[in-house]
Amino acid sequence: MANRGKPAYVGKMAGRHFLNTNDFSQREISDILRAARDLREKFRRGRPTNYLPGKTLFMLFYNRSLRTRNSFEAGIYQLGGHAHFLSPSDVYTPTLPEDMIPYQTESIADVSRVLSRYGDAVAIRIYGDAAKWHIGRGHKVIREFARWSSIPVLNMEDDIYHPFQALADMMAITDVAPKPQGKKFVVSYAYSGGLKPLAVPQSCILIGTQFGMDVVLAHPPGFELEDHVIEACRRNVEQYGGSFTITNNMREAFEGADFVYPKAWSPKKFFPPYNSAVDKEGAARYQDGFKDWICTPELMDLTNRGRYMHCGPADRGQEVVDEVIDNDRYSLYFQQAENRLHVQKAVMSMVMVRGR
Repeated sequence: MANRGKPAYVGKMAGRHFLNTNDFSQREISDILRAARDLREKFRRGRPTNYLPGKTLFMLFYNRSLRTRNSFEAGIYQLGGHAHFLSPSDVYTPTLPEDMIPYQTESIADVSRVLSRYGDAVAIRIYGDAAKWHIGRGHKVIREFARWSSIPVLNMEDDIYHPFQALADMMAITDVAPKPQGKKFVVSYAYSGGLKPLAVPQSCILIGTQFGMDVVLAHPPGFELEDHVIEACRRNVEQYGGSFTITNNMREAFEGADFVYPKAWSPKKFFPPYNSAVDKEGAARYQDGFKDWICTPELMDLTNRGRYMHCGPADRGQEVVDEVIDNDRYSLYFQQAENRLHVQKAVMSMVMVRGR
């Protein structure tokens, strides 16, 4: 069935924001993945997908990016539209009311309403320094944009969620295991010398539990994720089946796993609202006690012919060794990166239509 010569999925979720995969039902996420597979097949065959002619995507990057920026910019072009790249340093920085500085910032309420009159979606990326390392502030910024916007707001990663990465991950998982229910999916801390947000592991465990997988979250003490995310995962298990468990033992978690996702994130107790001030040095020192949390062939051999996953960029020699990430027997790393293009095109084609 087609809509004016376009696939039926074009405009199927017209006008909706995409901030967190858990805002959507399993059926809706499955619809997105089916659309992404259709778009991936057409991309590989060189078939045109001019589904959003003349549409404009505003991309506001408070943080740098390789995969996110290029996959969104290429994706909207391949759909017949155009992307505007916006750096906060090139405009008056869109800001929450409590952080306004005259002649340096502009209220998000104003920016969002102005852009709504110029184009068809606003995509935002903000975490870490850009969110002042106050956990949840980046997501608050994106929700403020969504509050005032009359066009879809797309979360390109904040300090709580990375929903498009989660879509790309589930697409990679279901390429290997079309029925992911009951498959063991390990989301594990892995060491990095850098400070990274909670977004990826949190979105991973959310979408894994949403698809009925046996999700294991592994991390050292002190690397706990947000309570509200853990609670959402448990509700997903009640609704969709599967299981959700937490362990402090990486080796134990890997045993019998079908998919493993060793990924760094920062210990939240060193940052507001869990600490009175931002303590980057303390967080880095604490992380340095867990350099043995690294993905190796020895760990992979404990799995059930498990596949290695990572959102990228992976810190080689810290989070993972080359013998794992570059080994096609283990690694889904580059498939995940490619899938970002296709899942984002799917969501854009579904939401960036005014009515149906």
